[in-house]
Amino acid sequence: MQKQLAAQESILTFAQIAPLAVLVIFTLIILIAIGIATVYLVRVIKNTGVGSTSVPQGGRSWLEYGSFFVVVFGIVAVIIGFLSILLFLGSFDDVTQAVGFLTAFFGAIVGLVGTFFGIKSSADATAGAQKLVAASGGDTTPPQVISTNPPDADENVPPNIHLTATFSKDMDPTTINPNTFKLLDQDTLQQVAPLVPSGVDYDETTKVATFNPAVVLEHGRRYGATITSGVKDKAGNALAQDKIWHFKVANGGEPTTEQEPTTEPRQEQPNDS
Repeated sequence: MQKQLAAQESILTFAQIAPLAVLVIFTLIILIAIGIATVYLVRVIKNTGVGSTSVPQGGRSWLEYGSFFVVVFGIVAVIIGFLSILLFLGSFDDVTQAVGFLTAFFGAIVGLVGTFFGIKSSADATAGAQKLVAASGGDTTPPQVISTNPPDADENVPPNIHLTATFSKDMDPTTINPNTFKLLDQDTLQQVAPLVPSGVDYDETTKVATFNPAVVLEHGRRYGATITSGVKDKAGNALAQDKIWHFKVANGGEPTTEQEPTTEPRQEQPNDS
């Protein structure tokens, strides 16, 4: 009697579990079939050129159509899962079980698709960086200012100095301008204006940038020159950090104003005769 009851319970348990197992197996088979069909479709599109212009073409590997067939796979899988639930709905004791299974199924599909696009975005970013490096000839070394005139901390600079900075690499002339090459009067904290229009210049042959002040610098004053990290070489690499150096103009006398010569009246000498 007990054996009969145990057998009946086993049969009942199997009868309760069987629909769900059949549903899972059926869904997996459908998903595998969809995946194979999607890959086949993409390969046909690649080989024949059939499809919209939104699908990449031109002899690429079919693997590069990942975005296309993953999205198609996800949409069709969700539809199949929904239809499967409707087909086997009567096999569930409670509708909430079917809804729970459907929710878990949708969550798995969304998670897989989201993971794919996360990995693809990272791969695309890496590929873009590699293309940028290749376009610049593989040059990623930032330029440096290897010398300046006057040198840093010079205390005896002539007031008519034209500041220069020599770079280690060929620079982009458009990035060397009054916004990136500056001179500051440290006594007044005022920027010294360059000559217009050629106050800041770059010689590509010598790799030398020149700052020509619009006025003669003041005797005895301290100045600070700056080349900002906005300057770039021809590969697009920017200066790693601002280049700053200081100097002092040589002491000198106060400027004199030219005056008209004056003649003193001659005093007549007394005549002894």
